[in-house]
Amino acid sequence: MDALTGIWRLVESRAWDGDVPLDAPYGEQPMGQIMFANGRMLSAICNGDAQPTVQGGRNYSSYGGTYTFDGTTLETLVDVASEPSRIGGRQVRAVLMHGDLMTMRPPTRLYAGQMQRRELVWQRVWKPE
Repeated sequence: MDALTGIWRLVESRAWDGDVPLDAPYGEQPMGQIMFANGRMLSAICNGDAQPTVQGGRNYSSYGGTYTFDGTTLETLVDVASEPSRIGGRQVRAVLMHGDLMTMRPPTRLYAGQMQRRELVWQRVWKPE
């Protein structure tokens, strides 16, 4: 069992264009879970606000597959995804662990025509004994 094993709930999403803060990509009330077990992970996240204000509406993303974690980098070989172009690819995330909180940082990339650096903050809600 590695440090990620269990179920995590999305508690915050953040984004920046360079050093300029942007609206939270998954809203003020983000919804999401990520699960790690038996060398596999599955993540689903969306904007949970009653009326999304982020340009582009209610952002949603999900993917899963086998993963490796070395304590600072999570790499997933994707075999299921809401965006078919991800299947067969790798999703790499920098990970910072701090108690029962985990911050994931995907690589900076283009979102709706804007380069963004993002962070997702997760809280552990279940861990096997």
